[in-house]
Amino acid sequence: MQQDMELQQALYQLFKMQIQFGAHRCGDALPTIREASGYFMVSVDTIRLVYLRLKQEGYISLSTSVGARVRVSYSDEETQRHIQNFFAQRREPLLDLARSLRPLCSFAQWFALKNCPSETLEELERSCAAAQLSPVYRMLQQLQLLYRPLGNELFVRLMWQIFLFFQAVFLSVPHSRGYFRGSDPLLQMIGLCRRGDWAALWECVEKYQEQVIRFLEQFYQENIPEGPAAEQVAFSWSVYKKTSQICYSLCLDLLLAIRGGVYPVGRLLPTPARLAQEKKIALNTVRRTYALLNKLGAVRSENGVGTRVLPPLQSAANSDPTDRTLQRRLLDFAKGCQILALSCRACSRATLAAMDGEAVLKWLARFEEVEREGVYENLLYTCYAFIAAYAPYRAIRTIYAQLLRMLFWGFPLRDLHGGRKAVNAHFAPYLGSLKACLRCADGETFAQTLEELQITETRCVVKYLAELGLEEAGAILLPCNEI
Repeated sequence: MQQDMELQQALYQLFKMQIQFGAHRCGDALPTIREASGYFMVSVDTIRLVYLRLKQEGYISLSTSVGARVRVSYSDEETQRHIQNFFAQRREPLLDLARSLRPLCSFAQWFALKNCPSETLEELERSCAAAQLSPVYRMLQQLQLLYRPLGNELFVRLMWQIFLFFQAVFLSVPHSRGYFRGSDPLLQMIGLCRRGDWAALWECVEKYQEQVIRFLEQFYQENIPEGPAAEQVAFSWSVYKKTSQICYSLCLDLLLAIRGGVYPVGRLLPTPARLAQEKKIALNTVRRTYALLNKLGAVRSENGVGTRVLPPLQSAANSDPTDRTLQRRLLDFAKGCQILALSCRACSRATLAAMDGEAVLKWLARFEEVEREGVYENLLYTCYAFIAAYAPYRAIRTIYAQLLRMLFWGFPLRDLHGGRKAVNAHFAPYLGSLKACLRCADGETFAQTLEELQITETRCVVKYLAELGLEEAGAILLPCNEI
């Protein structure tokens, strides 16, 4: 499988950083290529390329008989300098990400644990006891086990990316582990799962997220002195970055451009040759993108004329839901919807609490515009666009901006509730309730209503895809407003 160069770069930086921080010292063995492949959920070839680069740059030796061993030695002063430089460049993004985890992940973690089968709980328990593993590799293993019940590898990839940027680097500082001394919170959570004490489990998850913030703040206060403002390395997440998936990213870019009026209904898209030249990508990639847009019902290719933009409300009638490529994108849409269902309540609540009166009035005005346009299903897009713009933490804005793009894969499902009249009748009560909540500044009811609507919509999508014969859709687990 062709891997994205940024993935290799992220793993290279992690191993290099662990060596520079003293987590792996001169003479220490790194995990075998096969072990590292399992820990990081990537191919053996990816790890091999990372190790070869580390060898070429003198950080490790690599042989078939001995494996990978650290060959550089740093003094305590050099190690401390590496730590201080690294964390100084990430002070704001790391603290921001730590504060984002509670609204983004607490409910998902609680819900996943609640639905863990007994054998998964036993695997998690064994992982907690695996003292021979470094905390980084042990936590990676736990991450995969913990979120498996959700049936959503897109969410696991998101948590993987967060882990690489935040927890992995924090745990790679040897003395940072002292902040987590005492009872293992995951073991406490496993015990609560076995007793079925879901309220106490929720409290435990929330307490753990608060501890993570406090520990990181304490780490910075004690170890990273304030100095001249350093250029910050921001957290980023992109759904499609593999070379083999460029056409999906381009497709989403074009759908966004169509929505924004860059390519009006009835007009032609640029010729494939022109767009390939503008984007500096292969002509065949553009042709595959246009073919996918045709299957989505967003455009129609006309022989000898070009590729014409179709009215968005006609996308369902012009799409081909039996096409396997389109079905995979609809699965992506369902997985994105599940992430929204698991996080929109907390994220919308936090966003409304951070917004000033003028911003809330803009949100209300956009709802009224949706009502005038008569396309009520756009209220979900509107909500997530405001979260992506106004959430108090940059990490939430980054992640919701990507999820917002993924909503465009749902183009062919616009008539899932019937014709225009039936669709508007379905969404009208939610639209009325959300508007009323904004008018009376009732953020809690707004958040509950949005969550209820997102869960309902995701359930409809999952049911439809399961009826198409997509077994993977049936594995996507959905909550029922349980907290």
